[in-house]
Amino acid sequence: MVKLSLIFLGVFSLYNAYECSESSNAFPANQLSVAFYNVDNLYDTIDDPKTFDDEFTPFGKNKWSSYKYAQKLKKLSKVLSNFDGNTPPDVLGVCEIENKSVLNDLANAISPSKYEIVHVDSRDERGADVALLFSIQKLKLLSFKKYTPVMSGDTSDRTRDILWVKLLSINSLDTLQFIVCHFPSRREGQIKSEPKRIDAAKLCKKIITENCNLSVQHLIVMGDFNDEPFNKSMQEVIGAANIKKQVEAPIVNLMYQYSEKGEGTYRFKDQWNALDQFLLSRKLLKTNSMHYVPNSVFIKNETWMFQTGKFSGYPYRTFAGNKWLNGYSDHLPIGLRIQFDDKKKN
Repeated sequence: MVKLSLIFLGVFSLYNAYECSESSNAFPANQLSVAFYNVDNLYDTIDDPKTFDDEFTPFGKNKWSSYKYAQKLKKLSKVLSNFDGNTPPDVLGVCEIENKSVLNDLANAISPSKYEIVHVDSRDERGADVALLFSIQKLKLLSFKKYTPVMSGDTSDRTRDILWVKLLSINSLDTLQFIVCHFPSRREGQIKSEPKRIDAAKLCKKIITENCNLSVQHLIVMGDFNDEPFNKSMQEVIGAANIKKQVEAPIVNLMYQYSEKGEGTYRFKDQWNALDQFLLSRKLLKTNSMHYVPNSVFIKNETWMFQTGKFSGYPYRTFAGNKWLNGYSDHLPIGLRIQFDDKKKN
């Protein structure tokens, strides 16, 4: 079964490489496409005895097979291979991935030889991690570090690490920092679970303070925060302001506009929640050698990314309970553009 899966993935990668080459010139050369995607449990089929990943094994409740895994990669690559301007993102933050191996498969499925991967295994009980992929043609890795949240209510509670990455733009010679997050879920209820997200937000704030002067350095914080932009963890603890109202704030949240309109990236009980967000340092809002392209933030929401029938309008997920739907993710991805000056040509 493993050999058959590898052959399938190899053929799929070649097909995808051809598809990507057809549209490689669609995106402006002096811009970076940035994306974040909760990929909804991208797990391999192998049991990891150190984590609770049994449901994503051939004999687990999901009957997770090499074929289903290959289909999952195919679905995700459909979303990401033509993400913005018919091209893959130059920077991709992801969460709910199991390990480096599935990241390699995902990178090859999207665009072979395009990405370098930054990933460190976290201590999450289910083995779910965050990671960052970036274009080796446009960016160079300078440094990275993982940070482990400690839950004040229960120090034995294990959750996803937070990843900090510092990159160099090969063309503009500017540095650009990223923080990738996946805050604790609302499974216990929004109010009861909020203290855990506040703990994670406090660590995120500490990471920002330690690594970035928000007025003079470029920073993008991205993630599935399991809170809305107006919730305490985001607005008060991290201090991310509404870009439409406080453009001079040290750090701003681009997703208020969606939350205020009742739009979002995750749907629960027929209500949209803007749980996946981009936060930007003030420096990226200024017109200089590297800056955010105004109004470029978006939620990718193609019609084929949604369910039909009884749950019409919900993101087309992989499983409903343990029924395999062969969908994409229970979240919608978000994107934005960063523009830079090409100093190499000056």
